[in-house]
Amino acid sequence: MKLFTLRKKLMPTDSYLKTFFLNGAIVIDLRPRTAYQNEHVANTINIPFEQLQNAIPVLLQIKRIYILVCETGAASSIAVNMLRAVGIEAYNGGSWQQLNEQVFC
Repeated sequence: MKLFTLRKKLMPTDSYLKTFFLNGAIVIDLRPRTAYQNEHVANTINIPFEQLQNAIPVLLQIKRIYILVCETGAASSIAVNMLRAVGIEAYNGGSWQQLNEQVFC
């Protein structure tokens, strides 16, 4: 018999990402430099996926929340796991276009 149940109200993904961004989270676009230069969301930084491992020491020093985006959300999912494995708070923002629509519009 259950005496009580704790229910955690979950915030929609776009709501918590927007809250993180408004509170200083850094958005990292993992796409190749040429794709990023052609089109990207303002106020984001570009660290191509292949270079992310080398950037980890700097990201650890900055001590911020990171929202990762890419073309489809697949690479950013892998990257989130890489960063979390070393103690960095990171979240998958999905595709850069999706994040733009949900957070910046």
